[in-house]
Amino acid sequence: MAFTVVKDYYRQKNFDFFKDFANPFYSITFDLDITHVKTFADDHGYPVYLTLCYLFTRAVQPLEDFRYRLKDGRIILYDHLDLSAIVPAPGGLFSFAYMAYDADPEIFMTRAQEAVQAAQQHWTLDEPEETNHLLFTSLPGVPFTGMTHASTSDFSDARPNIAFGKFRRDGNHLLAPVGLAVNHMFIDGAPLGDLFENVQATYDNP
Repeated sequence: MAFTVVKDYYRQKNFDFFKDFANPFYSITFDLDITHVKTFADDHGYPVYLTLCYLFTRAVQPLEDFRYRLKDGRIILYDHLDLSAIVPAPGGLFSFAYMAYDADPEIFMTRAQEAVQAAQQHWTLDEPEETNHLLFTSLPGVPFTGMTHASTSDFSDARPNIAFGKFRRDGNHLLAPVGLAVNHMFIDGAPLGDLFENVQATYDNP
């Protein structure tokens, strides 16, 4: 997995400030217009959930702030992001399905659906060694207006957590609530604004 060791992290002072917090994670909730995503997924026969995850990951790729991690005590910058999605597993449980990002949606979807099927058939919460991924989950029956995520005891974990809630109609638009959790050691408010704009623009033109 390709990454660069960062010698002069531009947020070093903010990183040092938040690394001593008892809990540096924080969450926000917002709506995204997914009208065109739903049409795109239906036209191509893609699962809507995977399409939302895939396009979200595509939109975040150019945002450098979301690719920083702490590895062996050093701040690194991964060259790209993959994704992990929670999917149903046997016995009312859930599994983690890890998927490599690909710029070609056909290639991604073929591999992703194979990963999802495997995770659905055999329960697994195994995690890869590398942390260059976004974490996705879905609460399809809950039209939430606020959302928090379970946080790890590793307070240096920089992987964003994204949850999609129950869709709702607003006139001709289809909206999805999104709950996003990030680590303040790595992410301040400005990158969140960039994320929102990039994701919505990608969802408008999938």
